[in-house]
Amino acid sequence: MSTPLPHSVTDFALSPVLVNLEHNLARLRDSGDLQYALALELNDDDALYESAAERARRVQAAATRNVDLHGWVVSPTADLQGLAVSHGGYTVSIMLGRNLADYVDHGFGPRRPRGENPGTDRAPVS
Repeated sequence: MSTPLPHSVTDFALSPVLVNLEHNLARLRDSGDLQYALALELNDDDALYESAAERARRVQAAATRNVDLHGWVVSPTADLQGLAVSHGGYTVSIMLGRNLADYVDHGFGPRRPRGENPGTDRAPVS
């Protein structure tokens, strides 16, 4: 089996693209109030996103905000549990994590007071 080698400047840019996407996702995952963090990041309202596919695109927009993609294309994965980073024949997936995946699947439900975020009462996963 041969190992694919980078063939262009775009191929070499994959690492910083992935690091920046993960940085943005980590900031959302670590926020104490995901609903507020998304609204602040995107200057929008959760009520605009009714389906899981729409919420996955919202997370995608937050993850790619202020990231130079260098020709890579980011889209939700088919199962809506991650982001696919693609260029040419190559695709790398970044998983959203439980908190973001739960949001994509179920939304926030009724408006919660700031600081009450679904998923924050879970024990850490080892």
